[in-house]
Amino acid sequence: MHSIEVAFSDERLDSSGISVKSSVSEDLGISTIRKVRCSEAYYLEVPIEGEKLSEVAQKVFTDPIVQSFSIDKNLLEDFDFLIEVKLHPDVTDNLAIVTHEAIEDFLGYKVRGQVRSARKFYISGKISEKDAGRIAKEMLANEAIETYTVEAKK
Repeated sequence: MHSIEVAFSDERLDSSGISVKSSVSEDLGISTIRKVRCSEAYYLEVPIEGEKLSEVAQKVFTDPIVQSFSIDKNLLEDFDFLIEVKLHPDVTDNLAIVTHEAIEDFLGYKVRGQVRSARKFYISGKISEKDAGRIAKEMLANEAIETYTVEAKK
């Protein structure tokens, strides 16, 4: 399985991150966050490797003018906590379906396998793991249909 992660290159364009930071402060009363960066992650269980995978990441997933991408690693390194939110496996992932179709359109042939999507939130600031979990549970994930993980930077 491979992962492709995409985010705005310039944090000033990351309106989702700016909004989450503001909401965490206003709604949860956690005011020690310096910044939040958001990205879209795609997990590909498809037979695409090497240069072809890189080409798909560049041409299908990324707007090269304002976005950057990574393959098989976290895109951003400047964070204290990383929260990843994904749909439960039994929930239809419409973004993944469209993404799979876009990959096939780009390659010009059917691709076996599965694609799943996720959102990642890179949080920088002085918060506890308990606060990070609270942000995930109360603000970022709908536990009826989504699951989340909280990872402290090592």
